[in-house]
Parts: sequence; structure tokens; C-alpha cells
Amino acid sequence: MIYSLLQKKEVPVSIVKQTQFINDEIGDMTRYSVYDDAQKKFVGYLDLKDTKNGAKVLYIKNEEPKLYKQFGQLADQIEVEHCLKRGIDKPYIHSVAARDTYIKHFLRGKRFINEGINIYLDYLTKNLVKGEKIMTDFLGCQKMYMPINMINKIKDKIKRNPLLK
Repeated sequence: MIYSLLQKKEVPVSIVKQTQFINDEIGDMTRYSVYDDAQKKFVGYLDLKDTKNGAKVLYIKNEEPKLYKQFGQLADQIEVEHCLKRGIDKPYIHSVAARDTYIKHFLRGKRFINEGINIYLDYLTKNLVKGEKIMTDFLGCQKMYMPINMINKIKDKIKRNPLLK
């Protein structure tokens, strides 16, 4: 499910999985393309690279941010389901946040390898005013991961409503 701004409610999605070889450095990549099931409209995609104990998120893109929101939550669920389907019950899922998306990732539950950034973002989010924008460009490229408590919450959600068939 993804939130449709036009319909003002969550709508079902369909997901198409494709595996493709990128290059010798990256190797195989799995792309999950997300469609609004009722509208048959392309919403966005998620690119993953398998790792020994989980997955690396290469890229997430909501192609229709004016029509759909909560794409990051949908991507998080796909990431966990992808690892579960590979037989990895406690996956390590990591990525690098795009510029100025640190707050969104942090509020969803992702955490940064650099603990100082987590402390800083925790302070900022406790004092955040609705609609306020916070620039995080100065933090540069920072690696982040999905903590086990977030994975467990998503696993409970998957039991009720799996996305990947």
C-alpha cells in the first residue's frame, strides 16, 4: 500500500522485480518497480544489491511525489521482504542517504553509522516545527542502516500484508 494524495487514502500497489547485470564493480542489481494497482500508474522504483548478510540500497526514487507519499516506508518493506525471501531472517540493510533526506530517513527509523549524526538529528527532530525544512548538506555522504527494531516492526507488517509475491 502507498498513500495517494489524490484519493487521500492508502491504495494497493503491484511490484515488478527485474534482475540485471550492471558492471563488474556492482555486478547484479535487483530493481523493484512499483505501480498503483488501480490506476496502473508507475510510481517509482528501488534498486538493491545483494550482500552476504542482507542488502545494500543503491537507489530509491518516487517518480510521482506530488501524487504519492510514504514511498520510503514502502521501500523499507520491500528491502526486508527481499532479504527474507533470500532466507536471511536478520538482515543487515545499509545505504547512503541522498542530500537533504537525512531527517526523513531518521524519522522513519533508519540510523547512521556515525553516532554523532544520530544524536544531532534526535535533537533537531524533538524541536522540529511542522513544515520546517532542515538542511543537512553539510553532513556530506553518510552511511546508514536499518536497526533490528525497525526490521522487526516491518516483519510484523509483512505477516499481515506482504508486498512481494
